Amino acid sequence: MNRPFANLVALQFKEFFREPEIIFWAFVLPIVLSWLLGIAIGTGGGTTATAAVIESAEAPREYWLSWMERVKIGIEETGIRGASSSKSASREASGVEFLVLSRDEALLALKKGRIALFIEKIPGGDALRYSFDPRNGEARMGHLVIDRALDAGARAHGEGNEVASLEIQGTRYIDFLVPGLLAMDIMSSALWGIGWALIEIRIKKLLRRMAATPMHKSMYLCSHFVTRLIVNALEFLALYLFVYFYFGVKIQGSVPALIAIFIAGNMAFAGLSVLMSSRTANPRVGNGLINAITFPMMLLSGIFFSYHHFPGWAIPLVRKLPLTMLADSMRSIFNEGAGFAQVGLPALILAAMGMVFFYVGMKIYKWN
Repeated sequence: MNRPFANLVALQFKEFFREPEIIFWAFVLPIVLSWLLGIAIGTGGGTTATAAVIESAEAPREYWLSWMERVKIGIEETGIRGASSSKSASREASGVEFLVLSRDEALLALKKGRIALFIEKIPGGDALRYSFDPRNGEARMGHLVIDRALDAGARAHGEGNEVASLEIQGTRYIDFLVPGLLAMDIMSSALWGIGWALIEIRIKKLLRRMAATPMHKSMYLCSHFVTRLIVNALEFLALYLFVYFYFGVKIQGSVPALIAIFIAGNMAFAGLSVLMSSRTANPRVGNGLINAITFPMMLLSGIFFSYHHFPGWAIPLVRKLPLTMLADSMRSIFNEGAGFAQVGLPALILAAMGMVFFYVGMKIYKWN
């Protein structure tokens, strides 16, 4: 090999491995992300769907427990792996997980993303009605698994079953997805629009010039927040208007509460951006830091699929993430008609997070 060329290759390797953070972003982070996805989605043996069965006078709990046993037999016969059938169903089983709920509880669980479909007994016979959004792949899979299991394990049961397409506001997958996308946009816009911008300014040696001016340093950082808040508001409005006119997604709850949680979410991620960018002067490290924050939260916080797929021990931790609090609060306003009483505490926590992040970032900020 040409010696100068070999030396150049060696130089590139030394530059790459000189920063320990880069090793983390390049090798450790992809492994962590694959582990998180593996836990949530599974490797072929995980739960495919969560369904609710509707407890009523005609179909009490005992009826559904017996029905679930027949479904489990059918799943075993067809080779579909496992189904769990308790009030708080175990996540160890595969196939379908069942919850016994009232109809109102099932509708609320559907809006929150806890279940993908619900099943109720049609009065006057043994036929069942499956209710779900046909555009939801998880719901379709759950319906097919249960129907196949009933055909195998309970051939005389369930003839004349019906499928009801849910078009109620808040029960469609698009109603679940849009608030999550709006929350994710706030996070990404703040981290890239504020965090990366500040890192880039430091790289260009412009921060020291700003620090030399008579203005208060915190004022300079706050100006980034205000600018990004206005830009985020315009992006939020543009996306909402599109889904309102095209998909019929509407805000069912309090608009002032939505504005409050929107501002609080911006404060949280703006403060995090200031803290993240407080010391970094390397573009590769800055890019890795932003990705290390955004990707795990995008996977964990239930933006594209419900975080209830994760093991039970992980859910309380996931709920404490700022993106989870923001997305859940927005979903409750959009789909459940929530107001200040429901989202006031998350808004205060997010705002407090932002102020703490900003204060710590200011204390350790590197201006040269």
